[in-house]
Amino acid sequence: MINLSVNSTNPSYQYASASIHSLCELVLKDTNYKSISLNIIFCDDEHLSKLKVEYFDEDVLTDVLAFPIQNDTILEAEIYISYDRALANGKEFDVSLNNELVRLIVHGLLHLLGYKDDNEESKKIMFDKQETIVESCEIKIV
Repeated sequence: MINLSVNSTNPSYQYASASIHSLCELVLKDTNYKSISLNIIFCDDEHLSKLKVEYFDEDVLTDVLAFPIQNDTILEAEIYISYDRALANGKEFDVSLNNELVRLIVHGLLHLLGYKDDNEESKKIMFDKQETIVESCEIKIV
């Protein structure tokens, strides 16, 4: 059972919370957590960049950040997603906004599961897993 809260810093951001819940269940279905509480927050580039500077000391644009609050037998976490980056990435990579939002949510969840993208080998493993999920996913968030 996943306790999910989906919020945004801008009321114009469109998303279907129930669909996001289904996506989280899909990605986390084979985990052994006793309970899962997630807060997914859609924000703009500026907000996410401030978090990146504050917590990672990096002043760069990013599209998703995952913050585990507790990650042992219980998963409690926040995932911040830049809606601005999702829109821009969709245009740059010629994919739908839905496809990009699914990709970013999956990416954040995989980080919480221990996947890393800080070197070429771990990045390939993570991105292969991510794209397998994204390509097989028919969940409509927007």
